Amino acid sequence: MLGSQIATGGTSETLASSTNSIHLQLLLRYIDAGYPPNVESFFDLTSKNALSNDSSAIPEPFLIFKIGNLSQYQSNWYRFGKYKVSVNFLTNCGTVVITSFLYLVISGILILVKNKVKPKAAWFDSILYRFKWNLILSGIASNHSKLVLGWFLQYSVSSFDAYGIINLIISMLSLLGIILLTLIFIHHARWNWRIARDRLFLSKTVIKAATARQKQFAFVTNDFVTENSVGRYCFVLSFAKVLLMVAIIFWLPLSPIAQSYLLLFTSILFLLILIIGKPYKQFDKQLAAMTNEILMLLQEVIVAIFATNKQVKFLSFNKGIILGWVFIGIVLLSLFVNALFPIIIILRSLVISWKNKKKKNKSKVMLVKVRQRGIEIPNRAHRERRVKRSSRTHARDLRS
Repeated sequence: MLGSQIATGGTSETLASSTNSIHLQLLLRYIDAGYPPNVESFFDLTSKNALSNDSSAIPEPFLIFKIGNLSQYQSNWYRFGKYKVSVNFLTNCGTVVITSFLYLVISGILILVKNKVKPKAAWFDSILYRFKWNLILSGIASNHSKLVLGWFLQYSVSSFDAYGIINLIISMLSLLGIILLTLIFIHHARWNWRIARDRLFLSKTVIKAATARQKQFAFVTNDFVTENSVGRYCFVLSFAKVLLMVAIIFWLPLSPIAQSYLLLFTSILFLLILIIGKPYKQFDKQLAAMTNEILMLLQEVIVAIFATNKQVKFLSFNKGIILGWVFIGIVLLSLFVNALFPIIIILRSLVISWKNKKKKNKSKVMLVKVRQRGIEIPNRAHRERRVKRSSRTHARDLRS
């Protein structure tokens, strides 16, 4: 369900945070921390029949349609080689590349239709704004960790046959595209803050044009507090955090202690940013992000204990097994929590929609009653005037 948000059109930042959190937890298997047998068996079970670092419900198409001999594209980079991870960018990130390309094509078609046919229906603009940047940003944000690892694997050992060169070119184009998109977002965040700050002094024409532009980047602006810098640039901060964590896991394979403590420091720093900065407008989204960071922090503490124990040997075998079960339990708890939050968001949206509809229907009923009373009041006044006029006529007739 979490991985299929791209196909269903979901653009919630909470879903993006959930998919990245799950994938980062899967990447902990590549740290040579001296895990106990039950944890190693759990990693083997979760990576069974998986030739890629895939963490989404949508299978990578280049894993299904095998091209060439997959063994020649397998990484030999320490524990990545143990789990037979592919070095090809399309094998690891083919889904996000294909979906982003389709979104660009669809948005281009919708823009041509808008310029030529000029439809005035509100639903058309709603669809256009969803495809124009929002779905692309959502797909990229949901796959930050997969994209970063895909780039590292591609550039660590590249195969220079035809298929390998295609993967290299696409990875370079995607990297350039995401850099440009990040710069565009930073520019938009600054512009959006100026509009929000000066809204009372702007003309209706400027506000109308700005509203259309804001809807195109709603994914990275609607959920966040624009009044503080943490909220404005939370999208960039989360990407920087993911980039740093994947780099620590990938480029320090011979230093598990350094890996675990650097990951621990990064998570603590980002958690403090979330607590102090409070970037999210809604409490449930703030809670979801903080829950993911706390669960990740607990797992990193256990990884640090295992890595330290590999050098010092202060844990007995039984204590290591028990701590391993705690680690597995946190992973399962994280999967449950990250599946629960999207359900809560959907139910919350349905309740809000139902309340708004009920309020709208109530307003219509009140308006009808007011209109009916407005008709009844003149009729009553007219009847009273007619009675008075008849009484005066009757009195005059009696006098005469």
